Order: sequence, then structure tokens, then C-alpha cells
Amino acid sequence: MPNEFLESYFPLRIVRYETIADSGGAGLHRGGNGVSMGYMFLEPGEISIHDDRWLTYPWGVNGGEPGMRSNKLMVRADGKEELMPSKCDRIKVETGDVLYFNTWGGGGWGDPLKRDAQKVAKDAERGLVTVQGARRYGVVVTSDFAVDERATQALRDRLARERGELKLFNFGGTIEELKARCKAETSFDPPRTPEFQKWMRGGGAVAAAE
Repeated sequence: MPNEFLESYFPLRIVRYETIADSGGAGLHRGGNGVSMGYMFLEPGEISIHDDRWLTYPWGVNGGEPGMRSNKLMVRADGKEELMPSKCDRIKVETGDVLYFNTWGGGGWGDPLKRDAQKVAKDAERGLVTVQGARRYGVVVTSDFAVDERATQALRDRLARERGELKLFNFGGTIEELKARCKAETSFDPPRTPEFQKWMRGGGAVAAAE
């Protein structure tokens, strides 16, 4: 929805709309970056957030790395910061509160060590990846966004030796591993495993059909 529409019809102002550097998964073809949108509320009210990808990562494919998770940060008018759940309803906001709605990035496709080093340097110059993030591609970028060819070759050789076999899919970990790291990485407790009613299980459905 266009920012101009939101600002015209709702009591808020868009104070940020920008790409999130390094949020796209590294790959021969880099995953698309997420976007950070800042909503400043101009009067008291209530908001609801319905989003996803806060626990699992957007998958990397054919050797690509996963993209970044989403997160939602509320910065209150008094400076207090609070991470918000991806799905919540009737959250009270006051004048001057700002919600930073940060979307997830896309997963990378293909071997990141095979991405053209000059393209990585151009991504860094454009603010799509950071100089440090360029090292995920095995590329050493200087402060003026040039490629250090010698250091890049050495880094790529080392990373290729250390990483092992490339995966068809890179999920960023199993569900069990993601749940185990959930609290430390997101500040939220991991979701509970669903418990299905007997009538929803396969055997019950077959019995009912018979």
C-alpha cells in the first residue's frame, strides 16, 4: 500500500522505508533484501500485527544461504524498546511511538563463492550488503568499495575448504535446533508443537469415511 495513502487516511507518518543490508541470503544469485518500515503514530490507539517468518528462515537453495528472519521493534516515545510478536492484536500505542516493521529477506540461490566479486562490491557500494557481509561471498571489499583481488582469492579458497559439501536446501537448522535457539535469538519462547484431535488424524478420518 503506498505510503502516501497510509499517511492520508490513517493518523501515522512513515519515518523509515529502506532496505535492510545483508538480509538477503548469500548466493550466486543474492536473495532479495528485506525492508524496514517505520510507522510513527500521531495519536493514541490500538494496532494489530499479523506477519510470519520470525522462527524459520527463508531457505537457501543449491548452496545458497538462508535469508534473515523478520522482526518487529516498538520504540516508545520515552525511548523504551520492545520486540513485538509476529502475530498480536490490540496493542496500545501512544502519540510518538514508532513501530519498525522489518520484513524477512529472500534465500540465496547457488554457490555464493561463485558470485562475481565486482557485483558483490557494487552491492556493498549500493548499501545492499555491508563490507563485512561481503565476506559471506568470500569477497574482501576495501573502504572505497574496490575488490582486494589477492585477499579475495585467499578467503574464497579457505571458505571452500572449510564449509564442506553444499546442500540442496539450507534451512538454517532443523525445527528442533531453531526452537532450541529461539529464546536466545528472538527473545521469544519457541512455539508449542501442535496437538491434533483424534478426529483429525489419518486413522480417524478413514474410520469416519468407512
